Amino acid sequence: MSKPNTLQKLPHWFFLLILPMMCFRCSQNASSQVTIASPKTDPTEMIQAEDGIKGSEEDPAVLYKSSDLGTNWTPFAKGIPKEATVSGIKQAGEKVYISTDYHGVFVISDGQDAWTSLQIDVPMGLDINCIEVEKDRILIGTFGHGVFLSTDGGSTWKRPAQNIVDVPIRAFAKSGARLYAGTDAGIYESVDLGNTWSPVFGKLQILGFTSLNGKLYAAAQNGALLCEGEPSNWKYIYEGDALHDIGNDGEYIYAMTIGQRLLKTKNDGVSWEAAQNGIAWPTNYYTNELQHIGTDVFSAQWIGVYHSSDHGNNWRILNGLPDSTAFSTLEVTDMGMMAGISIR
Repeated sequence: MSKPNTLQKLPHWFFLLILPMMCFRCSQNASSQVTIASPKTDPTEMIQAEDGIKGSEEDPAVLYKSSDLGTNWTPFAKGIPKEATVSGIKQAGEKVYISTDYHGVFVISDGQDAWTSLQIDVPMGLDINCIEVEKDRILIGTFGHGVFLSTDGGSTWKRPAQNIVDVPIRAFAKSGARLYAGTDAGIYESVDLGNTWSPVFGKLQILGFTSLNGKLYAAAQNGALLCEGEPSNWKYIYEGDALHDIGNDGEYIYAMTIGQRLLKTKNDGVSWEAAQNGIAWPTNYYTNELQHIGTDVFSAQWIGVYHSSDHGNNWRILNGLPDSTAFSTLEVTDMGMMAGISIR
């Protein structure tokens, strides 16, 4: 597959591919050489999972699960190829779906211990960047082949009548009756459950969404955006640094930046506070994704998953996860909190 000249193919954590201790700035040449940082640690004992799958520091599992607010973690990857990497996790009813970068989509029902592959009749080696699910309707966003849609729980797939073509799709979001897609060419919108898509904002790269109190927020290559009211009414609430994702803890919006690292606001960007305390090692990496369970906030990092009980003022790393790879996907489900890896 050929590579675009600007903002080369990378999942939503693409800003992780930087030279250590350097900050990405939007004014930089996007075609500059980059280096994948690969921290190494001494191997530790194998972790025995409840489903019989093992994960180790040298050979981590694809996916881990915790049912006790991160106190204990077990590999939860039975049925998923060991070489896969996770690009998205979504729950719908009693089922959880995960998308992988090159190995398709998998589903598991509550009470099961193994994932089942959904057979998708799509181009070989399809690179899936994101997934959105509502009841039996599943959407996957790809790197170069647009959106694929299933209306029967993944049994059959089709392309929307008006698709997002020739541009990587990085993230999906639901807001009321509307669907949004973050792409390398701005924000697209669908008002008919994903059957047709049209551009509504910008030409810049959009890497993530979060919603809070009826408002939708987006992470852009040069800041954070807010949408209120009409679908196309987007405005900046933070500018200057690249955001690779954005999240919330039920009270604060968190901007996952490069230059200023992790920031938070509870007044839509009128003021921002630092929220990095405790996430101190290694200093050149940063938050990949953030979720919360009540007042407990969790952040997926290049090394491990962190927990905060005071709205991100202080963080501590959780035990029981390997530190030999990046955790870039984090989701809270009825089956437990799930953390997926992104690089091997």
